[in-house]
Amino acid sequence: MESLPIHVCFIIDASLSKVISTPETIDATIHYVYHPYNELPDTLHLLIANVNSCYDIVCIIPSDCYESIVTVLNTIDISGKNMYINYVCVGNLQQHFDAIEGLMAFYSDSITMDEFLYIAQRSQYNAHQHFEIKSLTRHYLNELEDTERDFEALINIGKALSIEKNPDKLLRLILHLSKTITGADAGSIYIVEEKEGSKLLRFKHSHTFSKELPYEESMMPMDKRSIAGYVAVTQQVLNIPDVYQLGADDPVSFNSSFDRAHGYRSKSMLVVPMVNHINQTIGVIQLINSKEDFNNDYKGNEAYSIKLISKDDFETKVVPFHKRYESLMEAVASQAAIAIENNRMIRQIQNQFEEFVRASVTAIESRDVATSGHSFRVADMCLKIANAINEDHNGAFASVTFTETQLKELEYAALLHDFGKVYIDTAIFLKSHKLYPKDLDNIVLKLEYLYRYQQLKYAMAIYNELNKDVNYEKRLHAIQSIEKERDIVLEKILNAKQKVIELNNPVIKEMDVEKEVESLYMMLHSLECYDIENKPMEIVTNDDIKNLKIKRGSLNEDERHEIESHVVHTYNFVSTIPWPPEFSQIPEIAIKHHEKLDGTGYPYGLQGDAIPLQARIMALADIFDALIATDRPYKPPITFNQALKIIEEEAHNNKLDKELVALFINKKIYDQFDRDAYRIKTQ
Repeated sequence: MESLPIHVCFIIDASLSKVISTPETIDATIHYVYHPYNELPDTLHLLIANVNSCYDIVCIIPSDCYESIVTVLNTIDISGKNMYINYVCVGNLQQHFDAIEGLMAFYSDSITMDEFLYIAQRSQYNAHQHFEIKSLTRHYLNELEDTERDFEALINIGKALSIEKNPDKLLRLILHLSKTITGADAGSIYIVEEKEGSKLLRFKHSHTFSKELPYEESMMPMDKRSIAGYVAVTQQVLNIPDVYQLGADDPVSFNSSFDRAHGYRSKSMLVVPMVNHINQTIGVIQLINSKEDFNNDYKGNEAYSIKLISKDDFETKVVPFHKRYESLMEAVASQAAIAIENNRMIRQIQNQFEEFVRASVTAIESRDVATSGHSFRVADMCLKIANAINEDHNGAFASVTFTETQLKELEYAALLHDFGKVYIDTAIFLKSHKLYPKDLDNIVLKLEYLYRYQQLKYAMAIYNELNKDVNYEKRLHAIQSIEKERDIVLEKILNAKQKVIELNNPVIKEMDVEKEVESLYMMLHSLECYDIENKPMEIVTNDDIKNLKIKRGSLNEDERHEIESHVVHTYNFVSTIPWPPEFSQIPEIAIKHHEKLDGTGYPYGLQGDAIPLQARIMALADIFDALIATDRPYKPPITFNQALKIIEEEAHNNKLDKELVALFINKKIYDQFDRDAYRIKTQ
């Protein structure tokens, strides 16, 4: 607190004027007035109104009036005022001397001039001690409050820095918090980078409270030629009262080009290194112009409250950074360094893990050329749908918002949603038709064998007929009949071969598949055929018949069940990964992406809201990707319009989420795909 002059004011009861000898000349800071004691409260009120001085009030009153006067004066609040009151009593005391509170002196009958001067000197001394103690108390209380505030700020800063995961936002937060706790008007963040074996400082972020100043990221050498470079190299804190007062003997110099270019005035500066756990400088925090306004009582942080507009503002409101800010900012810089390093390590681990995931997915999908890239495309589509939901402020998803962490969780779940296919027989994935190639080839070979067998059978019949002892016309008629029957049978075998090939196609147009297969089986079963061991030959097996009867696609029921089991395998595998808590839902999302709202999905047959929104998003993306794929072996390519019509029908039949499908179509998310190349367009 700034020291104020102490004025001694004697308030003398008028009735005592004749028994008190006052000097005609006295110190300029000492004066006295005569008032009846009952006017004393009004006199004090007038003095209280004067806030520019410290007052030592000496009340000289009759001793028998002391109690009543003190009672009245105690009702006047002077706790926040620079006032010190003591009493001098004159006359006979009716009570014991020691019982009188605040009594400085007592005189039984009169006060001489020497005694009056003694009272004045003693009163000044007492008042001086009082105000000094009061000032020191206020000072230490302020320091205590500052310390408590700083301690609380450090705790809050630590919490804030530990929460923020985005590296760019983290640096901005460090700068903002540093400026806030020091009352700095401006500040900058520098980050150490290595390039070609040399260390450089990247001017990463800058901000000014008083005015918006432009800045561009730039690089400069990490050496002692700049203030930030000096701090980075030496790891020393610099607290400069006025950068324009730096002299030739100072270890650093100030470059004023920025000030000149933008009409700013840098003055006080606090520069602190950010040092990591192995004592390496990773960055520098540079704070400029600590602010304080002595003429106004600001509530809250002065960094926000005080604007530096005029030249006079920079001269009157900018002060040197308080000494305590040095240790405070060292603590902040230490926390910031830990946060930055942790953020870097987390990002490095995340990048490594993501690369591992992507490499694993690529390896798995390489087993099936037809679906290669499917998981990546589904992941991209899921993110596009989720971001569209975040932008849907007035629609069905107005109350839903995916955080960055939840988006990453969805991306990982989508990338890994088919991971369990590694446990599925590769042949099933490569099965483009109802019959495996070897099974089709086997049937074709057996049909060719049947063809030759029937040829030989009828040739023997004709030979036997030729050797019969009957007339020529009768033998000729019999041979013609055999040849006719032979041609019919051989034609049936050829047609059967073509029919098998046709039925083997996963897409059958306008055909009763089951009826056609039964007819084929009965026809082939009616034709005798023996192998070289003279055992009956089965042209088509029961498994062949089961596969050829498949009405849609290329997989039979057992194969489809095996394919469907991939979600369980995915869940079991993904559940073994030690995900952090924020990614704990990945296994659940992955296993439920084939569930249908009507309960016809797998593996649990869940219905409605029992299916997580993320799983419903993935279901839509998974189906749409499969529909528009140009290289699926079991189906021909279809147009976007056809694919959209199909997902609309699935939504209408309560298979897919209606609101999601509507959002997908209305926001034209499908337009973000290149139909020809079938790759996600780069934005």
